[in-house]
Amino acid sequence: MQPFSFQTGTQTLRGLTFGHGEEAVVALHGWLDNAHSYIPMLENAKLNHTWYCIDFPGHGLSDWRSNDAHYYFIDYIDDVYKFIESLEVSKVHLVGHSMGAMVAGVFASCFPEKVASVNFLEGIGGVTTNSNDVSSQLRKAILNRARVSTKGPRAFESKAHIISARLASGDLEYPQAELLMSRNSYEKAGKWYLTTDPKLKNHSGFRFDEAQCIATIKQIEAPCQLILGEQGFPFVKQNLEAYGKYYKELKIHQIPGGHHCHMQNPALTLEHIHAFIEHYKAS
Repeated sequence: MQPFSFQTGTQTLRGLTFGHGEEAVVALHGWLDNAHSYIPMLENAKLNHTWYCIDFPGHGLSDWRSNDAHYYFIDYIDDVYKFIESLEVSKVHLVGHSMGAMVAGVFASCFPEKVASVNFLEGIGGVTTNSNDVSSQLRKAILNRARVSTKGPRAFESKAHIISARLASGDLEYPQAELLMSRNSYEKAGKWYLTTDPKLKNHSGFRFDEAQCIATIKQIEAPCQLILGEQGFPFVKQNLEAYGKYYKELKIHQIPGGHHCHMQNPALTLEHIHAFIEHYKAS
């Protein structure tokens, strides 16, 4: 496991690399998570490829977007594009969890020539807004921005309090929450703070509608695989039912675990990913 950083204009993205091999795997984490999401799966594994696990902007140790900028889903596609271009490889394999899975899918749709395979972990399709609700979605986003901009950073009494807050908002057990929050928090003057940008919790100002989501899926050329947790989010299974039929090739596995099944059942998750990547080598 080695840290790396990558400059995108005035921002620095940071992450972790695992393994050494000719084929490149770019791993994308979920909303409010970070590159540590992939440590249970990769840290002690025998890897045939080079994995690049990035922190999205505003997450983990990566820089926040500027004060006057916001976090649009589509901008993550640009972040991934710039990073992959820097690798100077012909194609990569994408692995994405939750929000990262949705980013991976849209990237594969926009740049099919750069993607050899896609592994979705507890995430598929997209979060959509009915076209009739565009105005109300934007209104909510703008009003929410005004509220968030007046708030200062929240101070926690200890790192344990931060971990407890993370446990209360998801399906993780203590070791996994501690692992994620060790990269998502820092201590200053006896108090603990989050490294994640508060603006990440703003409502989205724009989302694809269902027709746009389907159109992007239909343009994915790479073979795809979806790994579901048996106790995963119902939303993921609902999206599979709504959008699964539009993928040219989609292999599905269900394994024990919840929404973070890649952290809860890392060996089996990696086994499925590795077999899929080996079958669809880029070179």
